[in-house]
Parts: sequence; C-alpha cells; structure tokens
Amino acid sequence: MDWKGCWEKGTMPWHMEDVHPKFLLHIDKITEKKNNAKIFFPLCGKAVEMFYLAKKGHTIVGVEYIELGVKQFFDENKLSYETKHVPEIDGDVYENEENNIKIYCGDYFKFGPTLETNFDGVWDRGGLEAVLIDERGKYTDIMKSVMKRGAPCVTEVPDRPVGEGPPFNLTADEITHLYDLKTPPEKVDYDPASEILKSMNVDGMFYYYYKINS
Repeated sequence: MDWKGCWEKGTMPWHMEDVHPKFLLHIDKITEKKNNAKIFFPLCGKAVEMFYLAKKGHTIVGVEYIELGVKQFFDENKLSYETKHVPEIDGDVYENEENNIKIYCGDYFKFGPTLETNFDGVWDRGGLEAVLIDERGKYTDIMKSVMKRGAPCVTEVPDRPVGEGPPFNLTADEITHLYDLKTPPEKVDYDPASEILKSMNVDGMFYYYYKINS
C-alpha cells in the first residue's frame, strides 16, 4: 500500500481527529493508573492520543515512517520540536521536551532497546494490523524487546476475510503465538468499522480490542 501517497493526498481513513472512544474507555488498562507512565505508540502517525496522554503527565514515544505525519502531529498541536539524526533507524527523532514527547521517524524494524526501553504500556492501533503478514513476527519481537516484563498492550485488530487488507485479519490464536503468551489475550471490546472505512469496501468488518501482557 502507498502509505506516503495517502498522506500526501490527505487520504488517511485510519486517522481520527478526536481521541478514540475505545482509548478513553480503556486508558487505565494501558497506563495501569500510573501518574507518569512511559507509553509506546508504534506506527503512530499523528495520533491525537499521544498529546492527550502527554498533557496528563505521561512520557510518550512514537515510531512512524512517514515524515509528513510526524510534522503534522507537532504542527497541528502547536508544539515546537527539535530534531536529531538517528542512524540506527535511518531517520531522525523529533522531540518536544516540555511535554515529554518523542517520535522516531524512520524504519520501525530497526527500532529497539538501544534507543528506548522499559515501556509501561502500549496503545497499538493500526500497527500490527497494517504490517505485512510475514513481518508480524519481527514487529512483535521489537515490541517485546522494548516493553517492561508484564507491561500491558491494548491492540486493535480487524476481523475480516483472510487475504484481504491492509488492515489484515488477526485472530486471538495468532496474537497468542506472536507474543508467546501462556494464555490467550483478553478481549476487552469490539467496534464496527467506521463509516469512512465502510466506503472503502470493508462493509461488515469488525475491530476487536485485546489486552496483552508481555
């Protein structure tokens, strides 16, 4: 999929201008009610949930490949930033120190614990479901390497015919295998596809939300 082209055309049906209702409903599962949790947003785009949590005192780290999305996040939230080259990911890190927000712009598959580690929680909306199926193992290996042991991850996955996508279908059994879980992940919620997504021939698709403890 031409992700860069979608950003350049302003065609991002996955992006929500307001904080996601399911995020608000399950925020305590992500932060575990800590006052200053370190929260990871993989393949974050310009997710408004990042600034929402930052304003509540949490430390935010995102990773995104599309530079335009990163710049739009800071510009639309009227946040200044400084950049520093990060050769490990073939990209740069954008940082607003005042609000403890960092977004690494580069190759997610080169991200890892040499750059950031000890995350207290993860909101994964649009990450795991978007990567190619044969890259899922590498994706979750990175997640496991940067999260604290037992840290929670709330992830959104679609229920749709196998082979269609992105977003690609994911089952609880697949999540169990990818994260090396001893028991299946907890299904905490579900949602029908948005009206915008329905217009893109995914009518009938549902999203499920699982809580994973690494």
